[in-house]
Formats: sequence, C-alpha cells, structure tokens
Amino acid sequence: MNTRHMEDRMRQRGISEEMVGAILEVGEWNARGDRLELPKKAIGPLLQKKRDELKMLERLARRGGASVVVDGETLITVYPNTKRVRS
Repeated sequence: MNTRHMEDRMRQRGISEEMVGAILEVGEWNARGDRLELPKKAIGPLLQKKRDELKMLERLARRGGASVVVDGETLITVYPNTKRVRS
C-alpha cells in the first residue's frame, strides 16, 4: 500500500509502479537498512540476464515449445511440442 506522499513523488519523478516493483524485487538494502537501492551499475547485469532469458524463450518459441515429463522430483525426459508425421 502506497502513501499519498509516495504516489505524489512517483508522479512528480516519473517513477512507475513497475519500477518500484523492480526495486522491491531486486534492490539491496543500504548500510543503515532504511531503504532499498537499485543503482545504475547493478542494472546492467540484470538487463543482460533478461536479454539472455528472452533469447532462450524466442528459441523455444521457434521450435514450437517443449514438454518435460516429471515423476515426483525426477525429470524423466524432454521433447519438442511439434508432431512428426511418420511415413
């Protein structure tokens, strides 16, 4: 729940709910422990991780998706979701 002060400052400073969510999710506490920070230098590696994840999802989508067969905590096999026509 945001205070009215928070809503006003977000609007004035051009900081969206999504940005606040990202700071809450991956930000780190400062030395005094009174605020979460997400400095510019920490954003670069996060961007690269998201780019890599996006590339992987795009490759998976081009292949038509895939399925993993699971039994309890054991991974049995994996296969693409495309049907092959037997001749």
